[in-house]
Amino acid sequence: MPLKLIRFIAGFVLLAATMPIWSHANDEVAGVAGRLTSGGYEGINGGMISVNGQLLFEAYEGGNNADKRHDIRSATKSITSLLIGKMIEEGSLSSVKVKVSRLLPDEFAHMAKDDPRRDIRIEDILTMRTGLACNDWVPASLGQEDKMYKTKDWAAFLLKQPLAYEIGEHFSYCTGGVVLLGRVIKKLTGMNAPAYADDKLFRPLGISDAKWERTPTGHTDTGGHLRLSLPDLHKIGLMVLNKGKVGGEQVISENWLKESTKEHTQVYERRERYGYLWWLNSGEVKGQPVSLIYAHGNGGNFIFIVPELKLVAAFTGKNYGKPTQFIPMQILTREIIPALIE
Repeated sequence: MPLKLIRFIAGFVLLAATMPIWSHANDEVAGVAGRLTSGGYEGINGGMISVNGQLLFEAYEGGNNADKRHDIRSATKSITSLLIGKMIEEGSLSSVKVKVSRLLPDEFAHMAKDDPRRDIRIEDILTMRTGLACNDWVPASLGQEDKMYKTKDWAAFLLKQPLAYEIGEHFSYCTGGVVLLGRVIKKLTGMNAPAYADDKLFRPLGISDAKWERTPTGHTDTGGHLRLSLPDLHKIGLMVLNKGKVGGEQVISENWLKESTKEHTQVYERRERYGYLWWLNSGEVKGQPVSLIYAHGNGGNFIFIVPELKLVAAFTGKNYGKPTQFIPMQILTREIIPALIE
């Protein structure tokens, strides 16, 4: 029997000793773990799920293991949200209502004093409502991320874009805005984002060797491309489920997690809602209300938190730019959650 399935069975026996036993959950969960291990889910190379802090399974497709770090793409944004919350807790950032132009005057120096883009706030970036002509989901958009990546100064590229909407009113998914937050972290804390993350977030969670990408100007890419392992993603999810606590330590304030994982804006023409760089969704399974809080990165990289079930799930994948990147969502909502609800 493969080692990962042994870990799965041991974890589920431990779970059964502390929680009600679901009549059919053993077979369903075992099936998911087996399919992950055998490569049965196209392009999904790892999954790790726990309920109430007890491991249901940890499974890896061939060539992957607990030490391998994956490019989690835009799931990085949710981790950047945690760092912004830590800055507010510590007082280096007074509020999400602060205008970015006040914090980064050099980046806005090319604008006239009455330019409305100077009114963009931290909160507008966190909710994807900067108003700028930047929509990563539309290739023709002026500020689309692939165009940004080809420039030497990503901040300068973004802040040259005109306003397409009123600031604070319209959701438009824009990686460039989140990249600006890396400069905010450096300016207000005196530490670059990787050092700040290691000190305030990763070290307390037992995460080491996180790999961040740099922009061409040497700033940290806080909008994507962070490399973490599958267990690292799961640890972050557990921290969020536990209202910011790890053991007895309050790593991220409970107030920030409550604020950042509640709905702040609707996502037009989609079921999802958006908090502060966290995705939100909800529905019913077998008549029971179920809500999802999650980080999503292109390729199939996810951290899911299901508060009603005390469930945390993490997945890594390589289905970049494909609909199959959403296989982990299907695994969770069509296979795992129904199996756990009588």
